[in-house]
Amino acid sequence: MEVIPVQQRDHVSTYKNLRSLFEKNITVNSISEVLDTCNVRDHAQQIRDQMFLKDYDVVGVEENGIVIGYVLRDDLGEGTCKEYFRSFSPSDLVSDSTPLLQTLFIFKDTERLFIIEGNRITKVVTLADLQKPPIRMLVFGVISLVEMQLYRIIRDYFAEDSWNRHLSAKRIEQAEELFLQRKLRNEAIQLSDCLQLCDKRDIVLSEQPLREVLGIESKSKGKEFFKKLEILRNNLAHAQDLNTQNSWNEMFSLIEQTEKILEECEKF
Repeated sequence: MEVIPVQQRDHVSTYKNLRSLFEKNITVNSISEVLDTCNVRDHAQQIRDQMFLKDYDVVGVEENGIVIGYVLRDDLGEGTCKEYFRSFSPSDLVSDSTPLLQTLFIFKDTERLFIIEGNRITKVVTLADLQKPPIRMLVFGVISLVEMQLYRIIRDYFAEDSWNRHLSAKRIEQAEELFLQRKLRNEAIQLSDCLQLCDKRDIVLSEQPLREVLGIESKSKGKEFFKKLEILRNNLAHAQDLNTQNSWNEMFSLIEQTEKILEECEKF
């Protein structure tokens, strides 16, 4: 039986605990809004006017005190809400305990989700809610986990500082300057601690065995992936819209790919 050193076990446990925090402990409830409702007998145009005032795109429709469906503002016209309401489909509904990360992937196929608490539909989440702080914290956390895992792989794969053969003299110089600054502050670190994400990317992608372990087809494919990841991280850091450069679905696919790479990192 292989014996894993205590330090390595501790690092693996730390990464898994952090990942579990993002994957399981932050739920869809953290970005949901209470679902405002109308009655099936309400006049549709009046409800439409109220929705404009409140800037609602969707409200639930009640009958006998139970939410039986929903209406979209742009659908409403003459008559009652009963003529315009849409029934819920299974793909519209998620439990209030659904992990936030899983919620992101569900949004690949829908524009809104309705939240079930107990046996009642009480809340709603739309694409606009994906700009909220919990989502930004989640995505930034997942990207940070990738960076932490790349650092661990570099430290375990390369003897001493042999990774530096994959970096330019300028990048090494920048890492050494940061190392000296931290050393003057009496921070116990290694030179590899001072690598930036782009450095870790270039080091790992330069080694074919590491690319294969992480399921990255080629160096060019890997650079394309990490470039998108850096753009997303920068948007998060500067409080820009998450889908400024790309569509929502492209962002969802990027996070999904990031999750797969994290899974392969944990096997390393």
